[in-house]
Amino acid sequence: MLPVKIQVQNNHLPDSPGVYFYYDRAGELLYIGKATSLKKRVGSYFVKAHDDRIGEMVSQIARIDYIETPTVIEALVLEANQIKTKKPKYNILERDDKSFLYLVITNEDYPRPLLMRGQELERLGIDPFRAKLTDKTKKKFLAVFGPYTSGSSLKKALDLIRKFIPWSDCWPPEATGRKRACFNVHLRKCPGVCTGAISKKDYRRIIKHLIMFFEGKKLQLIRQMEKEMKQASKAQEYERAADLRNKIGALKHIRDVALIVKEDFELPVTRVKEEMIDLDGRIEAYDISNISGTSSVGSMVVFDEGVPARDKYRK
Repeated sequence: MLPVKIQVQNNHLPDSPGVYFYYDRAGELLYIGKATSLKKRVGSYFVKAHDDRIGEMVSQIARIDYIETPTVIEALVLEANQIKTKKPKYNILERDDKSFLYLVITNEDYPRPLLMRGQELERLGIDPFRAKLTDKTKKKFLAVFGPYTSGSSLKKALDLIRKFIPWSDCWPPEATGRKRACFNVHLRKCPGVCTGAISKKDYRRIIKHLIMFFEGKKLQLIRQMEKEMKQASKAQEYERAADLRNKIGALKHIRDVALIVKEDFELPVTRVKEEMIDLDGRIEAYDISNISGTSSVGSMVVFDEGVPARDKYRK
């Protein structure tokens, strides 16, 4: 139960996903966070013991506002965008923890989404908290999203989104000298950059869709895809029109059950806690085969942050 002295928007906290905003008596924005359930998440701040910094923040809360979102994944996206735009006091203090994840979209012929930590971006001379991209940043990236306070939630969100906005993390035939379908092509999570099945123009359209989603423009994205679907149908590209129709349906009815977690894990985390929760940063898998019982062949594949690191494969 919240203290009586605290003003709450509409005098009510809904039991639904969203983003909450803590203000002090002077109206200064203290903190922005996301929630699976706004009611449970915000309430947890006032019934648990906290470390000194969080306890200090809680003692200053005088007003709570919130924005409801249709899904948990949209709360994740909105939280990151609001933090970057409004730069709340205690979120900025957490900036000292350079382990927070950012989603970047590379500026290549076939752009790729990558996960990078704050210190990695700073080593490239990029301020990850800057709302607008500088000319220097634009040479490397089409977009930088974050910070994301929960690395595991971000990875689950990307895995979910990739089912209806597929992208490539492989290389085109002109770079590899061969046309071989990657594993994600068979899962319908890659549009076929590796086989030359998609043009640069069409692939960049997909990346534009991905950027729009992480900008929090889901409704605009749906309208854009509906427009493309009608154009494809008019041009008698019925297979593409049907594919767009299915993706629009998936966007409208996102099932993000995997992102619903215990509210205890939603609290701001230190670098050590983040690393404990986010154990799947690097995964190595080994396979040993025996040919005719004599010749042994071993191979290793590596995944960094859930993405195949093919340059680290060994045989």
